[in-house]
Amino acid sequence: MYLYTYPRGDSSTPVSMNVYVLTVDWNEQTQYYYTPLYGYFGGTHPAPTVNSWYGINMISIYNAWKDGTYTNYGFAFLPTATDNRFNMFRSSDYSDYRYRPKLVVDYDGANFGFPLPNYTPYNVPISAVVDHSMTTGGGCADGVVVAYTGETGESEYGVSNWSHDNESDSCPNDILRGFKNSSGTQFNINNQYVTSSGNEYGYYLFYDGHTGYDYPATNGTEVRAAASGTAYYYDTGDVKIVHPSGYDTYYLHLSTRSIYNGQLVTKGDPIGTTGSGHLHFTVKKGLQRVDPYGWKGEYGADPLEIITRIKNVCLWDSCQ
Repeated sequence: MYLYTYPRGDSSTPVSMNVYVLTVDWNEQTQYYYTPLYGYFGGTHPAPTVNSWYGINMISIYNAWKDGTYTNYGFAFLPTATDNRFNMFRSSDYSDYRYRPKLVVDYDGANFGFPLPNYTPYNVPISAVVDHSMTTGGGCADGVVVAYTGETGESEYGVSNWSHDNESDSCPNDILRGFKNSSGTQFNINNQYVTSSGNEYGYYLFYDGHTGYDYPATNGTEVRAAASGTAYYYDTGDVKIVHPSGYDTYYLHLSTRSIYNGQLVTKGDPIGTTGSGHLHFTVKKGLQRVDPYGWKGEYGADPLEIITRIKNVCLWDSCQ
């Protein structure tokens, strides 16, 4: 959501604001500034800059309304101080429509379902992530692994026993491994990261240059199309689906394929069964790899976006 800030016309200056998710109904005819509404505290926002747009990310609030955590009574901003500091925003009644509040919705149109039965994107075990640090190219090593959560492993802190040959012709001598973090603690990845002995107990983030997600699965588990599109044979035993949204999805290490080359498939259709003890799932937009979970790193910009120039947004039909 964006609000346009304008000067009050006196010596006052802007002030930071606390946001509250409201818990009671109200309307503009009966509500006054001297009887402020309160609710659940939603964080503090910095002071705006006068004569500019002020952006507020309200995805978490919207999701709480959507899933029934809160009833939608709106939200309120309250100043963190009352010492002659004020924020003035143009309203929806302002004469020049260009400066009225506006809501910007990022929707990428993918709406992917999860390709394995009996799981969602947010409860399936994950044994390897999309590496957001692919500074030397996909499938190549750079000594750093970054997950969509911002969790980071680096070679200087510890290197896994497990290794994998390069996955790209551009780096024929690279060996790909998992790395520890600076604190030596287990990785979490939304409480989904595998911590079994086969994954070296979760102390290494797998793996350098990895271009998709590895989801452990019993061999022979049905694999389903994440969205409608045209399915093609891809490499030996793999499937690629080209979707009208502009994305392509890749399903690797299959033991069987149940589609013919060029077949039109519908979201949820079976396309094969797993092999090698897991499903490798990759998403591309054009020629660039993207992360279907988006980017949720708390600090700093998404390093993968810096490389590909494509913003990583959640592509699932059940985004969290």
